Amino acid sequence: MSENSVKEKSLNLSKENKIKFNLSSLIRIKDLYQLFEEEIKDDDYEYAQRFKNGSTQLAEFSDYVLNSVFTGNELNSAGIERFNTLESLAPEDDEYSSYQAAIAVNIALIAVNIIKIVKGEEAKIKSTIDYTLDVINNLKSEEFFTNDPDGDDDECEEFIEQFYDKEISAEDKLIDIIDTISQNDFITFNQENMIN
Repeated sequence: MSENSVKEKSLNLSKENKIKFNLSSLIRIKDLYQLFEEEIKDDDYEYAQRFKNGSTQLAEFSDYVLNSVFTGNELNSAGIERFNTLESLAPEDDEYSSYQAAIAVNIALIAVNIIKIVKGEEAKIKSTIDYTLDVINNLKSEEFFTNDPDGDDDECEEFIEQFYDKEISAEDKLIDIIDTISQNDFITFNQENMIN
């Protein structure tokens, strides 16, 4: 299954299933936000403060959405309003330009996509797939060059490709079962397909 095929299949999802798809991506990568929190833990200027409890905010948000989606409580603009600040968890690249910051930006953008879908605003699942693959790219590039400082870009791409393939396969599987997936199976799926 190719990336483009999965993106095409994602276009046919209902609003609720688009929320579930985005939520799965968020749940499977949100813990990586802690890499950024760790990087900035000694930064004490005002701008840095907004990120210090980012992973806690993301966990609260994903729990809220998970419980709402699977209990039949309809998600609406009013209920999700308190999470509008999640957009501020994406650091500006002129302030932070590390791979950890790039990962944090992508995680925040996926959370914002969920909010947009709930509010009926334009939000593309294709972009969530791109954000997720970008997280993998940043994470695995760093891992590759840490383990092999003399490695070249072609070797790195080859290394990363296996993780892309695994993610695209997981997303394809999720799209196929998303319409009937139970909360327990959704949780299990996310645990089995964590990005780390």
